[in-house]
Amino acid sequence: MVHVGGSGRYVEGERVFAPPSGVFDADWVAGIVVDREGARSGDRVELARAAQLAWDARGRGADGAGELAAVRAGGFDEPTAAAVCGAVADYVSAYGS
Repeated sequence: MVHVGGSGRYVEGERVFAPPSGVFDADWVAGIVVDREGARSGDRVELARAAQLAWDARGRGADGAGELAAVRAGGFDEPTAAAVCGAVADYVSAYGS
């Protein structure tokens, strides 16, 4: 499972359509976190990195706790890790990755 998408540095509104079904896009997940948590959520590029950590853990067969631990091991605090892992789960439900 490989991250497919932009750098995370595009501005809001540049992307109109959702990612293709079955493709993971960490930048899109970062956007979900920012939409939900607002400015306090942190840097979007770092959120995309956290999303990739969660996605990679999921690909290795980790459960929710394992995903959370992987994001925490990447240097993210508990609230950020939980928000990112929740957004990854929602992304997978919505886009079938």
